[in-house]
Amino acid sequence: MEYILAVYRSRNVAIKAYNYLINNGVTCALVSTPRAAGVGCGLSVKLGREDFVRTRQALSRGESFAGFFLYKLTYGGGTLSRL
Repeated sequence: MEYILAVYRSRNVAIKAYNYLINNGVTCALVSTPRAAGVGCGLSVKLGREDFVRTRQALSRGESFAGFFLYKLTYGGGTLSRL
């Protein structure tokens, strides 16, 4: 299982990004930022790889945007890598 995390340094901006996506019909979730990211406010927007391409520019416009990360769930846990 793989998904993309849009990580922000501000909880308020993360919530605004989430609401923007929901209002535009994108399936996403507001989730806790994994500690392995080493940045952020504690909240990230989780979305599928298929939605990443079409929402990439809109999500990166947030003033406190920290970056995109790919999360891969494996049998031994999960791995996180910056995109």
